[in-house]
Amino acid sequence: MTETPRLLFVTPCAFNRLTGSGITFTNLFRTWPSDRIATVHSDHVPTSDDVCRNFYRLGRGELARWPGRWRDDALPPGTSSEEGAAAPLPPVLRAIKNAVVGNAWPDEGRLSPALERWIERYRPELLYTILGTIGMMQLVDAIRCRFSLPLVVHFMDDWPSALYRGGLAAPLVRARMERLIARLVGAAAVRMAIGHGMAMAFSKRYGVPFLPFQNALDMAVLLPQARPRAARRPARILYVGSIFADAQLASLLDAARAVARLAAAGRQLAFEIHAPAFLAARHRAALEVSPAVKVIDAPESDDEFFALIRGADLLLLPSNFDQASVRFIRHSMPTKIPAYLASGTPVLVYGPPALDQVSYAMKEGWGEVVSERDAGRLEAAILRLLDDDTRRQAVVERALDVARRNHDVATVRRRFQESLMSAAATGRRAA
Repeated sequence: MTETPRLLFVTPCAFNRLTGSGITFTNLFRTWPSDRIATVHSDHVPTSDDVCRNFYRLGRGELARWPGRWRDDALPPGTSSEEGAAAPLPPVLRAIKNAVVGNAWPDEGRLSPALERWIERYRPELLYTILGTIGMMQLVDAIRCRFSLPLVVHFMDDWPSALYRGGLAAPLVRARMERLIARLVGAAAVRMAIGHGMAMAFSKRYGVPFLPFQNALDMAVLLPQARPRAARRPARILYVGSIFADAQLASLLDAARAVARLAAAGRQLAFEIHAPAFLAARHRAALEVSPAVKVIDAPESDDEFFALIRGADLLLLPSNFDQASVRFIRHSMPTKIPAYLASGTPVLVYGPPALDQVSYAMKEGWGEVVSERDAGRLEAAILRLLDDDTRRQAVVERALDVARRNHDVATVRRRFQESLMSAAATGRRAA
């Protein structure tokens, strides 16, 4: 039997139990031997060590962003400010930066002597990455070339369509980004996407095959615990997850206002938004438009999370309708989808049909879909899923079936890890 390869994971988002990416990595790598995985990362979220115990935190020696002593408060998704950044960028400099380079300035990545020695001691046989900024891609390429490693790239969202836009220098910076993406995608032994829609779109875009892999869960444990039931009074509507202005904030605000209007009209219901405190704090005042709407810290454990969504009467999956958000999250598949489907609680999907997550719900029937930004339709869908027991039952039964077929970790994790091992075997043959 072939020994599990020594995998080096280079990423802006590491293993944790808080963010979508961190949870996805944890679930997909759960059975990978912990002594045969090491992570090089720039994540500001504290890492967890239940899957990987060997971490190298990137600093300015590997990722440099101008001006070095300032922090940018509007970093692109999937990135974090460098260690030791002292203060936000002053307004005047930020205005100049926005005019020149738009939504993100390019960073510079290099393989520092310290990181090179750390990798040498680890002796990797395979390089896995979700890529990221220009600097992160430069670092990945430098590591790949220096250690002659077979490469696996995994796209978690369509950041190439959204990054480095809006400034005078954006065309030049984007051209540089696209050259790096083409180089790394072309060099990869295996290429992965977060879902079937992205895999198809990226295969067409880059002219090479992509395999779809997203978060997956142990359905043998979860599905027997799903207990579909009628909605209670007062009803609890839940959203659990991140809050980003370019992903779901506007539609979360729509839902909060809809619940506020229904509550003001005498309906007994409440909307709880459970999100990480570092993401929710800045939006709390805007979202809590009524006593019926509360922003609450995200659950701290898997057991708390699953108890929370099973105990709700309705789960919300919102996505923004504006063009910039659609461009960025068009092919994204939120980490929470498998859990939502396996919960036994009906799901209300609110977002444009151009998004893969919305079209997935429409095609498979696992959620009640409101695909237009319409307050009246949103309120009607909320009431339908709370009052119509036949509709609730149909949505839940379909969701449980889709969870069983498409999101069982026993199948998804095995295929994911076999793909990684196949890439490593390709590298061994080339050597």
